[in-house]
Amino acid sequence: MRIGKTVARVFGYCRANAWPLFVAAWFPCFLTTLCLAVLTLILFADPVPTWLLSRGFAPRTWLSAVVAAPFSAMVFAFVLDRMANAPEHGHIVVRRGIERVKRFAIPGVRFELGQRILLAALLLAAVQLFCGFAVAGEHRLFVAGLLATHDQPLSPEDVASWAMARGVFNMLVGGFILAWAYLFVGDFLWTGSFDPVGCWRALDGNRLRFVAIMFIVFAIVAILKYGLGLAVGLILIPADGASPSFLNLMLMHFGLAWPFDGLHLVLSAATVGTILGAFRPPAIASQSAR
Repeated sequence: MRIGKTVARVFGYCRANAWPLFVAAWFPCFLTTLCLAVLTLILFADPVPTWLLSRGFAPRTWLSAVVAAPFSAMVFAFVLDRMANAPEHGHIVVRRGIERVKRFAIPGVRFELGQRILLAALLLAAVQLFCGFAVAGEHRLFVAGLLATHDQPLSPEDVASWAMARGVFNMLVGGFILAWAYLFVGDFLWTGSFDPVGCWRALDGNRLRFVAIMFIVFAIVAILKYGLGLAVGLILIPADGASPSFLNLMLMHFGLAWPFDGLHLVLSAATVGTILGAFRPPAIASQSAR
């Protein structure tokens, strides 16, 4: 598996199928954004029990991972269904194991909460909860370590370098865990059985390449998202003007999050589908005859 060619193939597939993939992903991504925005407003407006709060999530409640997981699983199922059942000429065809998605009467709206999607959502939520609580626990250890080794009060110079190192570490470890979680969830949606050991063995000799490909996809989306966010902030927030209100900041944040979170999920699902189609056994994957 060549990293550059695989990334180019994923982007080529998404470009050739941009409209069907957008139709498949926009509504679940919109529901994710809407639910997270409502959670943010609830946290801002009313005090909530402390057991619902956690620093490792955005917004700062572990409910955000639970709320977002079903919609993320929907996007994965819809994209993989497209790759399996409506392939382009020369692309991989995978065994048609995904249940056909259902459509509302509204054109362009796709929504389903079948058993397989709910189980995939459970896997995604478990991974997100593990990572979020791990980050929250690490933050407590980080603060305790700084307080134990530095004189109080802490200065910005005492915190900056350690906080940056912690952020880079969390980004790398979190990306690694998320990449494999996406692969295992994608494999479950393709085959209907949860077989992480089989997935791991199927990529023997290509595991580091798989991680590198996923990191490239993550990095491209992050650069686009935060680059556009910086540009919008520089345009809409004057340097010498009044600070924007919380509502305006929230609208800007979630307005940018919606399309780029959708892009992240679509590209990740397309990458997983491409790799699974190439490396799973011949009984599961075969070349397109069309």
